[in-house]
Amino acid sequence: MRTLPWDVSPDLPWKTFTSPAKQWANQPTFLIGEYVIIVCALLALIHAVRSGSANRLTWVAALIVGTANDLIFMALPVVDTFWQAQATIMITPRLPLYIPCVYIVFLYWPTVGIRRLGLGRWPAAALTGLVAVVLYAPYDIVGAKFLWWTWHDTDPAIADRLFGAPLSSSLWVLAFTGSFAMLLDLVLRGHEVTEQSFVTRRRFVAGIVLAACITTPLMMAQMFVLHLLDGGTPGLVAFCTGAVIYGSVSCFGRRTARPEGQPVDWLGRGAAAYLIALAICMAFFAPETHVSSGLHQVPGPCSVEESDITGNTRDKYLCVEDYAEDFTFACTTPPAHDVQWYTVCGKEHANYPAYVAVVSGLALAGIAAFFAMFGAVGGSVGRAATSASARARSTAE
Repeated sequence: MRTLPWDVSPDLPWKTFTSPAKQWANQPTFLIGEYVIIVCALLALIHAVRSGSANRLTWVAALIVGTANDLIFMALPVVDTFWQAQATIMITPRLPLYIPCVYIVFLYWPTVGIRRLGLGRWPAAALTGLVAVVLYAPYDIVGAKFLWWTWHDTDPAIADRLFGAPLSSSLWVLAFTGSFAMLLDLVLRGHEVTEQSFVTRRRFVAGIVLAACITTPLMMAQMFVLHLLDGGTPGLVAFCTGAVIYGSVSCFGRRTARPEGQPVDWLGRGAAAYLIALAICMAFFAPETHVSSGLHQVPGPCSVEESDITGNTRDKYLCVEDYAEDFTFACTTPPAHDVQWYTVCGKEHANYPAYVAVVSGLALAGIAAFFAMFGAVGGSVGRAATSASARARSTAE
């Protein structure tokens, strides 16, 4: 028995709307994360509406491409490796409203931010992927630790983890966001792209179709090649190699960068607020106080094997007597076999200072990156370039 991402599943005790007070009692960090991310997506929408149609295309494409990707990976049994917790606003039992908003956060913000730097197509796409990883990684660590979702226990594709977050997850963000940015650039690169760029209806539709149809396959092609470096399952070598390749390509555009030169704006501050909220969740809340009731990996007999997308074998069921996930059943009764809906309890930190240091460090790196893209660094370079151009025109006259 398996619930598909679009199934309404009236037999399950899920709710479209749950009281924020009840959510705060069970998963306070999840309540914070859910609404911070929804607000961030709305801020990005306001930014897109107020700026050029190139940014509006990016916002709509991020929503469509990201949501479609999530639905695909939840629907296919061979890649069904995660189960979302029950948020206060659910679209289906497996799809919280905030999840499409997550895609807007890590696809829209890096794409429009890097676009301001005036890099070439390939350096811009590569740098967009790298910035997206910095933006997504704190969320990935905090969410896994505080039961915002749970992972499949024995799938080899997500077995290699740092601070609870699979390295394949960061590799996926790198390749997925880089591919997304590159495909949109293919549509937009026929003319100068700025914050106020006008995109024709034909280009707008073409951009959405191209991104929706090609982003996921292009990401999977990159991951397929890189995961061979780890013997068939994506791990540290695959991620580091991907990051080095993307970093090297992004460096090619340093000398040709043409920042637009804009002052610090509220979208950059929004990125900072999002990252600070994640750091606060990790630093000031205890995971062992969190309880998540919802859909999780189906329990069953131990050592019943099946194949995953990489062709490797994994245990089909969660073995309640022998598992290695970051949750316990200390606050509840362990589930019976073949039950989809059950309760898991948060697990105390094994190394609290390390978790806080890593999430805080990533947050600081992300804030620095976004203030460079949406703030004073780009502005100062741009103003200097403008002043130089003005002096050159004055001399010529």
